[in-house]
Amino acid sequence: MNARLVKWGNSQGIRIPKDVCEMLDITVGSMGHMEIDYDSSSITITFEKNYDPPRYTRRSHATLEELAAQAGWDGSKVGSEWGGDDVGSEEVA
Repeated sequence: MNARLVKWGNSQGIRIPKDVCEMLDITVGSMGHMEIDYDSSSITITFEKNYDPPRYTRRSHATLEELAAQAGWDGSKVGSEWGGDDVGSEEVA
């Protein structure tokens, strides 16, 4: 089977056909170990058996709620780190 090396963002990649992935029981996100043989210009990738990859999603943007949860913010008012509780309570005339 032949494969073409293609540009993939700032990297290069080789697509693995779906039927080959199904035969090897690997899915998107499966962890593989790469071995390189410089003398023969060959790359061997070995995938872990029974690896349970994280759920794959195409969504690339987190919601504001997800970012706040990752940062550990509970939704309480901020301002004390800037010198007092009144920060953020300014009145605009």
